[in-house]
Amino acid sequence: MIEPPAGTAEVDPYVAALLAERTVALARRGRESTARVAMTPFLVCQSGDDRYGLPLEAVAQVVPARSYTPVPGAPAELLGLIALSGRVVSVLSLSGALRRPVSARPGDMPASAGHILVLRGGIMPLALAVDRVLAISDVDGAFASAPLHLGGLGADAVSGYAPAPGQDAARHGGEAGFVVIDLPRLLRRYLPQS
Repeated sequence: MIEPPAGTAEVDPYVAALLAERTVALARRGRESTARVAMTPFLVCQSGDDRYGLPLEAVAQVVPARSYTPVPGAPAELLGLIALSGRVVSVLSLSGALRRPVSARPGDMPASAGHILVLRGGIMPLALAVDRVLAISDVDGAFASAPLHLGGLGADAVSGYAPAPGQDAARHGGEAGFVVIDLPRLLRRYLPQS
């Protein structure tokens, strides 16, 4: 029970409980409205055992994986070329570009396995190959300030980690967090320099 200030009437326990509940509800409402203002959408995908988020505004199209035409002398992470909507598109393995283990080489995987994320804009048509597209997740922009310890993940291309929504979401079957990719940094070594 809340003790009343000296020299005042005693506070009814029912009124005290209502006031405490109202205080908690008002505090929660302020946090929720602030979070809605600062949300950024990410396309969450899986590549190998890792989950990555790409800014949704950078992805023009998601298509099922298909066979690639190999490029002789290309780096291993360049899986090959595909024809898409009358254009020739270069396809990079997202895992390979991040220097992570690549799940399979193009000849080893069935044509129906995985997805290709066609990127928006850029100097040349470019896409990233992933194992699966999982979801679109709205994330508070404050996650980027968290310190990262991502040894061996091509950390220059990582801009942050987005935690799972809620404290125990992953444990209860909800989404797990994901590594946020900085696309310009990831792609700079594969694009012609001007």
